[in-house]
Amino acid sequence: MDRDTLDELERRRRAAREMGGKAAIDKLHAKGKLTARERLDILLDPGSFSEIGILARSQHPDLRERTPADGLVAGSGTIDGREVYVTSDDGSVLAGTRGRVGEAKTVRIRELALKHGKPFIALMEAGAGRFQENNGAMAAGIGHRFREHYRLSGQVPQVAALMGACFGGPSFTAMQSDFVTMVKDTGFMGMSGPPVVKVGIGKEVSAAEIGGAEKAAKKTGQVDHVGDSEEESLLAIRRFLSYMPSSSAELPPCAEPRAAEVDTEDGRAKIASLVSENGRRAYDMEQVVRLIVDGGELFHYRKLYGPNLLTAWARIDGETVGLIANNPMHWAGALDDKAVHKVRKFIELCDAFHIPLVFLTDCPGFVVGPDIEGQRMVSLASRFLNTIIGASVPKVTIVLRKAIGLAYLAMGGKTMNPDAIVAWPTALFDVMGPAAGVEISCAREIANAADPDAKRKELLARAEEQASAHLAAEMGLIDDVIQPGETRKIIAGTLARARATRAAGFKHRIDP
Repeated sequence: MDRDTLDELERRRRAAREMGGKAAIDKLHAKGKLTARERLDILLDPGSFSEIGILARSQHPDLRERTPADGLVAGSGTIDGREVYVTSDDGSVLAGTRGRVGEAKTVRIRELALKHGKPFIALMEAGAGRFQENNGAMAAGIGHRFREHYRLSGQVPQVAALMGACFGGPSFTAMQSDFVTMVKDTGFMGMSGPPVVKVGIGKEVSAAEIGGAEKAAKKTGQVDHVGDSEEESLLAIRRFLSYMPSSSAELPPCAEPRAAEVDTEDGRAKIASLVSENGRRAYDMEQVVRLIVDGGELFHYRKLYGPNLLTAWARIDGETVGLIANNPMHWAGALDDKAVHKVRKFIELCDAFHIPLVFLTDCPGFVVGPDIEGQRMVSLASRFLNTIIGASVPKVTIVLRKAIGLAYLAMGGKTMNPDAIVAWPTALFDVMGPAAGVEISCAREIANAADPDAKRKELLARAEEQASAHLAAEMGLIDDVIQPGETRKIIAGTLARARATRAAGFKHRIDP
């Protein structure tokens, strides 16, 4: 082949790898941002990236020479030796806006991810598609990506990183993904950005007011993780995928088992001391969790949203589990609308990818009152129950203390058909809290007593005895009462027994 022909190919490749040029790259770096290719260097195993579409360029006559790779770096690579497909917006080319050729590249990448059964990752930088390429009647044909995300849902893990002003379409891509990380101070999301808001409703707002990390992570719960830097968000993607199978056609990967602190005498003493018999005394559930999981490590899902319910992935004897645990440090562990919103998707995600669920229950009930009813709480709670009932993965329920009413059912109660349900000696089961039950059912008896306070204490003691874990075990309504230090052993043993019946395969889509 003619040398000039080969040299021309290499020239075109070099031009694409130079992205938007030194000045544009320096501008990105000055903002604390990485280039599209630098992001891939952190995300993927060294030397594993295989690019697709490097020669792509916009076909718009005014943009062709200014759009190396059409502003999108795409291809496949490996994370911990496992193949993934990825797209990375190039902020040095027309601010990372999406062109028609670049969009065609993403279609190809998603197509291959589905065909080969591998995770799809989108590292997103900008919001709008380029107006020059999508204006007017051309807009009648846009939006294929959302149908493609639906096809991928529940088939392969989908991941999105919001690393710039990702208003509009990229925000929808994020919401259709299974795991979303946002970079603090530089990542934003929303229906539309500040310029469109000003035109639409005449109001001047900042990107942060619309959808910065503080709002998206704490108030709306639309992002699952916030990274203090781009590197932190990229490493979080690697961690998330370490718990996931490559597709629903596989079971989650097992890691080498690691010891837990509860395996030691000191650890067993510590876990027993954390939870008081006094139901009003709060404790940090995360401390309990870290004592029982491999290496004390867990990976939070929406940590900042609905902190009264801990949702996280961890490992027990090397096996991935999805943890759902009330945290008495917030709302006494009661379930509100935020907790229910996040746990519903968490359960759907775990079920779709065959991850067993572990419930650590200490819940006084659902939050009540006119304010929470304004959030359609009954509908949300009912949907939560349906999600648990429909989940077919192994479930293990450990009741630490309070197991009250419908919230107890939502936290893996007996009628939710767990593979094991046991309680600590501190556990109490009731249709409502014993104190509330006594006040409602015995109000007249208390009022007519010579010493109402003494009568109330007497009735409360009797109610608590009738609600005890020991009585529930005597009645055959739970499997056992265990020492706190036996918690990890019970979970591991149950999962080992259930392993033979677990089968991979597509189950369902995952609702945003």
